[in-house]
Amino acid sequence: MKVHKINELQSLAALQALGILDDTEKQTFDSLLAEQEETRAALIKFERTAPMLAALAPEKQPPTALRECLLRQVSGSGLQQAKMNIAPGLLLVFAEHMDWQETGVPGVRVKTLYVDKRRNYASNLVSMTAGSIYPRHRHTDLEELFMLSGDIRLSGHRLKFGDYCRAEPGTIHDEVVAISDCMFIALASLHNEFRPAAH
Repeated sequence: MKVHKINELQSLAALQALGILDDTEKQTFDSLLAEQEETRAALIKFERTAPMLAALAPEKQPPTALRECLLRQVSGSGLQQAKMNIAPGLLLVFAEHMDWQETGVPGVRVKTLYVDKRRNYASNLVSMTAGSIYPRHRHTDLEELFMLSGDIRLSGHRLKFGDYCRAEPGTIHDEVVAISDCMFIALASLHNEFRPAAH
């Protein structure tokens, strides 16, 4: 086993007390902590000292550039955590950490929660602004729509919170019109076919 010098042990203990060891360094330190009394003693000493040092540090406004850099990093880490596999076959999606994507249809935006590449099928959170219109289209696969907020008009019927529409493959939806700002879940094929409006 590698013999660590006293000053190296103290350095590791100090960094551990400040909470800034990386994973590899922490593993090394944990093994030393279990085996060497001087390492445990150094850690206890530094853990007592660290809060006092923090209290003595003068308050200082960080440079604007540094603050903006940190905010960008925090924002980026949030985006990376928008989708999280918590176990084999279990996926969590935090929509608030995702950006809205434009669909090409004015007033209609989407957050794609999941894509089944095998089926070319997607689970989407859809937002429509009042007055926006999603074009008439043919379903190449099963489509399900569940209203979360607002109102839409679909084939002459008004759908609001809690309402549900199921469309079998081969069926055609007339234009979907947003009566008010609204949001809904849409489970749909990526290959739905737009059709001209019926006259």
